[in-house]
Amino acid sequence: MRSKLLMMAARGLSTTARRPLRGVVFDLDGTLTVPNLDFKVMYERCGVPQNEDILEAIAAMPDAEAATAAAIVEEMEEEGRRTLELTPGAREFAEWLARQGIPTALVTRNTRATIDHLHATLWKGLPPFSPAISRDDTYAPKPHPAALEAILKTWEIADPAEVVMVGDSPANDVVFGKKAGVATALVDSGRRFVEGGSDEGASMVVENIAALAAGFHERFELPKAGPLQKYDVPSPSSDAGKAAVAGDLARLEACADVSLPDASGNTPLIWAADSGAADVIPYLRDRCDVNHRGYLGATAVCRAARKGHLDVLQLLLKADVDVNLPNDKMQSPLHFAAFKQNRACVDALLAAGASTYVLDRKGRTPAEDTSDEEIRAAILDGRAS
Repeated sequence: MRSKLLMMAARGLSTTARRPLRGVVFDLDGTLTVPNLDFKVMYERCGVPQNEDILEAIAAMPDAEAATAAAIVEEMEEEGRRTLELTPGAREFAEWLARQGIPTALVTRNTRATIDHLHATLWKGLPPFSPAISRDDTYAPKPHPAALEAILKTWEIADPAEVVMVGDSPANDVVFGKKAGVATALVDSGRRFVEGGSDEGASMVVENIAALAAGFHERFELPKAGPLQKYDVPSPSSDAGKAAVAGDLARLEACADVSLPDASGNTPLIWAADSGAADVIPYLRDRCDVNHRGYLGATAVCRAARKGHLDVLQLLLKADVDVNLPNDKMQSPLHFAAFKQNRACVDALLAAGASTYVLDRKGRTPAEDTSDEEIRAAILDGRAS
């Protein structure tokens, strides 16, 4: 199954002597965002043949014609910004890179206005791309490597092979990366067949951008990967925590403050979710932070999903919970439910909008983190719907 989710060509990437991954540079259209501009219409309205570069053609026009054509391009790009959306898995992959401590940059033929719009709307809560290079900058366009070389200089990268260029165009993005000496990853959206069918020798080829996480984990040393450690199983230390585990509502009502975490970091709500004490969940849900990350970063939703307490999970999902919030090991509630083969919990999380592209520390989606074929199929069906 993994081969279907992750199709790779490991050209020049050693899995024995792994390099550190020091940065990832992205293309925008077709890589991070869904293509939404009708270039055929744009070319026709501007009077530019399809086989010419539209920006170069406009620059060569007489002033009046150039101004008219430039206004058409700006009008269509403004509409494109209004309808801009991320490709499936793009945000989850960006979150994974951020948690791994890997910086990101952007090189696009879009304008600075489009980059600013992306940062302000679709990229909220994520580290901004830095540098973010647009056509408003003075660098030669891709596949000339000037913009990528400037990024390497800004990041103070001595070995370009420690950086990956990610894009959907073999002719522009892969060749661009290879000219600068960086590793390359092709998100195979089908554009390569328009460009002749070759992947131009990309280091990695994936069908979905989120699949790059597993490839990066396998082929690079990651800043925050570290060895997986075993931890002791905690027990509640507060009166409220003990009452929550017992499902004793009367004892909870007698406690001064049931919202406080105990020494383990768990709130009474997390303890109740872990033990399956559904009767006290509504009381605690209204008094505790439902998204509090307790012991090892696990939320109440994480604990209920892991233990298979469907009744508890359904009660929690009625609150304003972040259904994708992971623990310190980057395991989301859907990862837990899938790995522990709790099918009913998987279905409840999917119905609540859980992401099927969310990634754990090794870059695995929940579909890759279960041995139950029916659960895997349900997750992939949820992705397609």
